[in-house]
Amino acid sequence: MDSFQIDEQSERAYAIRLEEVVDVSADLVQTLIEIDLQTFAESTFSPYTAAAFLKAGRVFLLRANDQIIGTCVCLRSWDRTNEATILSMGLRPGWRGQGLGQHFVQSVLDRLQERGIRSCCLLVGRENRRALKLYEEVGFEHVGESEVDAQNQDVLLLLRIQLSDASQDGAVIELPQGS
Repeated sequence: MDSFQIDEQSERAYAIRLEEVVDVSADLVQTLIEIDLQTFAESTFSPYTAAAFLKAGRVFLLRANDQIIGTCVCLRSWDRTNEATILSMGLRPGWRGQGLGQHFVQSVLDRLQERGIRSCCLLVGRENRRALKLYEEVGFEHVGESEVDAQNQDVLLLLRIQLSDASQDGAVIELPQGS
């Protein structure tokens, strides 16, 4: 996405781009925590865990000009060697409801696929209709669920999208013996 306007009345256009984090900084840790707190009812990250995910995971930023307006934190799956898990994805208020979330997720999936990831999964609250709609529009499918809090009847849905198939690219990634 090259240029984006928030609404038709706005005269300002923004250059929207995806960026993958390569260096961890205190400012970036704070930005990750800030956007997370603006997105979720409960905090996902402490400064320590945010720094750890920035260092050991794949973190993508969505920028409007030079401002970070979104973050997406991905980890490699332990169970499926060629799968990534989206741990957290959020956009700052004011940027939501404009189609940017769908663009952001699709751009992240494209980048993951370029790196050999064949599928991606995530957990989302069953009642989070807005997020479910976004992920389903991108192509995620409901493949399971788990109860998180029986008292409050909180249920998380497991969604998965197939990015590529081993038969399509002929590549087979094997784990070393004893892994």
